[in-house]
Amino acid sequence: MSYRKQRIRRFVFLLSATLGFFAVGGTISIAGGSVGVGNRAAASVVTSSADGCDTYDDLRLQLQWVTQAQFAGYFAARDQGFYQERCLNVTFQDAFFGTNPIDTLVGVENGRVLADVAVASAPKALAARLDGTPVLNVAQIFQESGNIQVSFKSSGIETVTDLVGTRVGTWGDGNDLELLAGLRRHGLDPATDVELVTQSFDVGPLLSGEIDSMQSTTGNEYAQLLSTVHPDTGQRIQPSDLNVIYWADEEVDMLADGLWVDERRFMEPGFADKVQRFVTASLEGWLFCREDAEACLNSVMEAGPLLGHSHQSWQLIETLKLIWPSESGIGIAPKSSWLRSGLILASDPDVDLGFGERSPSMDAITGAWTDDFVKAAHAELHPSWVDLTGHRSHYTHGELNLTGD
Repeated sequence: MSYRKQRIRRFVFLLSATLGFFAVGGTISIAGGSVGVGNRAAASVVTSSADGCDTYDDLRLQLQWVTQAQFAGYFAARDQGFYQERCLNVTFQDAFFGTNPIDTLVGVENGRVLADVAVASAPKALAARLDGTPVLNVAQIFQESGNIQVSFKSSGIETVTDLVGTRVGTWGDGNDLELLAGLRRHGLDPATDVELVTQSFDVGPLLSGEIDSMQSTTGNEYAQLLSTVHPDTGQRIQPSDLNVIYWADEEVDMLADGLWVDERRFMEPGFADKVQRFVTASLEGWLFCREDAEACLNSVMEAGPLLGHSHQSWQLIETLKLIWPSESGIGIAPKSSWLRSGLILASDPDVDLGFGERSPSMDAITGAWTDDFVKAAHAELHPSWVDLTGHRSHYTHGELNLTGD
């Protein structure tokens, strides 16, 4: 079938589906989607008169950190018109050190909630829920956290037990639960067996020798190290210069970026419909990034990240590796991953994290997510995006430049 015929066929399908859906009283918009051969987006379908929207619903998305490729799917969804096709006007809000994205879901300014949806990791969101804030996960984008502990080979830190007696860098503020759980799982007391040192969100403390190992992510600080000159040799740092402890390998990794809302707002007329449209468009944005990384990266760069093109390219690839493969499709994490995240958070520090203990707090955690919005999104997106699980996807890094530019 020719590309032109495919596009016409897709447009007719969308038009008939939309009319039929609203004829029976449906409230969730049918996606405009993307057209292409196989699973690759070739072009976006854009209808006349701003995609037929009489009005646009405003939606504020609170990011978990500053603008970067970690959030590429949302920028792509905006630039490819996926939000617009679903009658949404989405604005993005950066976060900075000390900002908890979950707080913006309940904070009010000038009579309006600061954010409608927040990108947040499970630890902070679940902690808020345990403290009584009724947040709900409506899409779990990342299947893993990507958190690691990095040291120079010269430190001799190859395993978790090698951290004993060393200065261990940590972000703190709830970002260190995997590190603490990893230490305890190996019978170590974080208060006495290591020296925990609060580190900044960059590689300076490791390079200067202030700490012996640093908390990192595979897509950010690790890439910054590989874009830096080794303080001892004066040569560019290579992966062979570094030792890495992967918390996923230690089975203490917690779910990272997901989409969270204040579930009390579902009492507001139209809020559930708006969230549904946002989830569907955001998943389509991530699918687009998987299939056209170059165009996706352009969206990130146009959004104005702090670090340069080669760093964002590396981070995009690492981000996609945290999203896929996804056994049940993008946006759905296994129940076992949720329970592991909850147990790490709720377990008493003195309890052996063999995950055989169940805290009473787990009752609050087991109701912290729903797959309903994602399943509805899958049903809408599947005609255009055949592979939602990403099992056939492979990723290759480009060259990192010095300083990440």
